[in-house]
Amino acid sequence: MFPQIKKLINAQWFVRLRQDRSIRDASFVFILTRSLIFVIFVFVGHLNVTTIVDGTTNVREASVSLEGVSIARQLRKTMWRADVAHYMVLAQEGYLKAPFDIESHRSSQFAFFPLHPLLLWLLSHVTKDLMLGGAALSNIFFFFALILLHKLTLAFGYDESVAGRTIFYLAAFPVSYFFSVPMTESVFLFLTVASFYAAKREKWWTAGILGAFASAARSNGVLLLPALVLLSWQMYRSLKIRKILGLVLVPVGLCAYMFYCWLLSGDALAYSHAMVRWGRKPTFFLIPLVKYFIHPHQLLESWNFNFLNAVSALLCFVCVYILIRRREWALAFYTFMSIVLPLSTGLLQSLDRHTAAFFSVFMALAIAARTYTLDQTIRFIFVIILGIMTALYAANYTIAVT
Repeated sequence: MFPQIKKLINAQWFVRLRQDRSIRDASFVFILTRSLIFVIFVFVGHLNVTTIVDGTTNVREASVSLEGVSIARQLRKTMWRADVAHYMVLAQEGYLKAPFDIESHRSSQFAFFPLHPLLLWLLSHVTKDLMLGGAALSNIFFFFALILLHKLTLAFGYDESVAGRTIFYLAAFPVSYFFSVPMTESVFLFLTVASFYAAKREKWWTAGILGAFASAARSNGVLLLPALVLLSWQMYRSLKIRKILGLVLVPVGLCAYMFYCWLLSGDALAYSHAMVRWGRKPTFFLIPLVKYFIHPHQLLESWNFNFLNAVSALLCFVCVYILIRRREWALAFYTFMSIVLPLSTGLLQSLDRHTAAFFSVFMALAIAARTYTLDQTIRFIFVIILGIMTALYAANYTIAVT
């Protein structure tokens, strides 16, 4: 047994992996942040609170016991929140095959793009435990996204300290627990980072294929097309159509989903019309922010952590400015349009979750945080809020599950 392990450790491919700075840094950040999230999930999931009447005062006592309990069962229960439930239903039952009805709950699920449910459906043929299997799949995608993001930052000409800060800020972002549950964030992040990385390496057909999958995971995946065209112009100082022809594949994922919507519901834009069922209607992108800042005292409400969502949106705009100052036009455009699209639905809701998947935001933060004090401040704030938000998610508070 031990000689086999020694042989594996000394294998050339394993040595190369150990020497790869991107893999080492990503592994450290991944283990550190995912361990924090896992521990909080377990402890909060097994937290028992009892209320004792002591005279005229109600006293609450808390206890946590892991004796004779199933951690796996509790983790399934903890992760069965909000959108996770919709993805599970879509993976098991598929989309509704009937004329689109805005009042129908099942019709409203067209708002959830098909790539992640499809991956979960494929996973169901491998494991019966779709919840924990889906969570494992999300973590795998997130780990490889961290590796590629580290390499992408280096490919943009920044040093290893900037690359290290980039992946740490991403992994410690206050709602990065969404990367560890069976939701689309990890898949989308991986595909967008991989598409940019392939483009940076001048593998345009690969970038286009990855972009097509990204646009099948989320509607704003189509933003990769103009962003990567702009990146090619930066790289070549001209528009070389023949070289970047593969980018025409980026919208294929969205177009395929529109065709599928039409086949099932008779409405090719069912995914867009379904957003109305969730309270989202087209509006000027600054209106949600203006509405919040008129009444900034409303820090949170049911299903909406207004303050954190507003700060996330402002963070995106600040990062756009940083990227423009660095003349990173493609990244600036991608960041700007990525936050404008969700803001244009008229709600601040879920903007923190959307921001978590905009890798360019964390590159911009890492570029700006060159001083030790600023870097440590960002790390401290992110980790503290991540711990709080993860606990709120595990406790099923609505402000943390959307």
